[in-house]
Amino acid sequence: MADDRFAWISKRAYAIWEAAGRPSGCDQEHWKQAAAERDIMERSRASVDGEELLLRFRQKATPPNPDQALQPEDGDERIMVDRIS
Repeated sequence: MADDRFAWISKRAYAIWEAAGRPSGCDQEHWKQAAAERDIMERSRASVDGEELLLRFRQKATPPNPDQALQPEDGDERIMVDRIS
């Protein structure tokens, strides 16, 4: 796993360097930025492509089905009111 982490940080630092215009003398700064991004990704438990996060957000964005009526639980004394369409 440490090898995967090192490889990811190395590739990301290279991409940061290229995006910055390939400046000389900024390798440590780019490495630190890549390592920080990797730490954030690991703490969020996101995959490299973030697919599970997209799926989670899609599920939250999907409105509930209005045809499914809420059912009171046992002992629930609240009054159910029909939706006005």
